[in-house]
Amino acid sequence: MTTVRCYLPLSAESLVRLRDERRLTGPLRATAVTEQARAAEPTADEDELEYAASQAAAASLVGSGAPVVVAAADVQDRDVRADGGGWIHVDGVLELARVAALHLGDDVVSGRREALPAPEEDLELSWFDTTELDHVLELTERLARTDTAG
Repeated sequence: MTTVRCYLPLSAESLVRLRDERRLTGPLRATAVTEQARAAEPTADEDELEYAASQAAAASLVGSGAPVVVAAADVQDRDVRADGGGWIHVDGVLELARVAALHLGDDVVSGRREALPAPEEDLELSWFDTTELDHVLELTERLARTDTAG
């Protein structure tokens, strides 16, 4: 059985659930390097395709009011299904142990929504290990406090 690296845009509530329950229950919306993505960018290497998938997941959060937080997870291919619209769905249970990293947008890291770039620009995503989940939650909570104070 093979694994697929998936990029899941997460809400603050999903982060809390991931910390408290150490899992998320699907279906979960995500991006990944799919055959469709490979066909659309035939000259791109695997790193470029992974970057594009992580950017798509992060960009889906911009303008939603949610902090830009993306989990990179390695999921069994049997638990992944395409939706035909460029997204995939992760079925079943995603255990915290399957999450390789958390990627945070500049809004979360800086505590300022205006730190996000214009829509046509790539998002700067900072890498955090899953052992830093409590710190990631502190940063998202700080952003939420800034939003309500402003």
